Amino acid sequence: MGRLADRPSRFLRRKPQDPVTRRDESLAFVASDESWRPPEWFTNLAVVLVETTDAVNVGSVVRAMANTGFLRLRLVSPVGFDTWQVVGVAHYTQHILEAAQRFDSLTDAVADAQFVVGLTGRHHRVERNALPFQSAMDRVAEAAKQGQQVAVVFGREDWGMSNAMLDACHAVTTIPTNPAYPSLNLAQATLLVLYQLFQRAGGQEQTYRPPRRRAPAAPSSLLEDLFADLERALDAIEFLKARPRTNTLRSLRVALFRARLDVREASLLRAVAIEVRRYMRRKGILSDVGPVGHRADS
Repeated sequence: MGRLADRPSRFLRRKPQDPVTRRDESLAFVASDESWRPPEWFTNLAVVLVETTDAVNVGSVVRAMANTGFLRLRLVSPVGFDTWQVVGVAHYTQHILEAAQRFDSLTDAVADAQFVVGLTGRHHRVERNALPFQSAMDRVAEAAKQGQQVAVVFGREDWGMSNAMLDACHAVTTIPTNPAYPSLNLAQATLLVLYQLFQRAGGQEQTYRPPRRRAPAAPSSLLEDLFADLERALDAIEFLKARPRTNTLRSLRVALFRARLDVREASLLRAVAIEVRRYMRRKGILSDVGPVGHRADS
């Protein structure tokens, strides 16, 4: 416990050179040392990109990895690129890019992997160990949890994976898409795969950050003031002149009760209703603003 307490929070705002600990107070979900973090088995998985032709695509894949908590990237004969080209697409991801490994062949890139799955969207005449997408993701997660080294392989942007590339894969899978337009770009395919694994690690079960200013539920007295001022505003614009007063007001009452207004919301709506009459008074349409609140009628 003492050793953990000595470690800096991974969410402290740091310089871009140490972005893995970056924190952003505008996040929708709670970001603290008690919130979701990538499990240890994520470190057993490597994303392998074969012969990428565009640095922007590499950056988009790196961003998808950062989004889902994966760190290990392997590049097989990639197009040449500068670090700034990738970081410009995926800000604060230097820790992934700098740790990326480069290989001359796919065989070398997956040499240590005990389970290799390739992503392909093309029909191949040669029979492969094709797995349904969800089953493949289950296999990947299970293998990684057991401590096996797992490689998920993505092919070139223009024509995917050749038969020679698929020969290095123990199994293949295809992401189901609209048959009329099945093509996915590299980053989309990577994110869909990694997000499946992210979900299997409980990543989707995060807690929303509470609002900075939480108002209590509106009491009945405030709601009655709102209804009274709303009725007067509707009278001022003659909204109720051609409508059944009782039924119209009752419907509005029921709708506002259903909304479960808090004090701030009820006060805002009441202020709108009062301002209608004040505006009409300033324009000379009304001679007087009149009473305010439900007690004014008693």
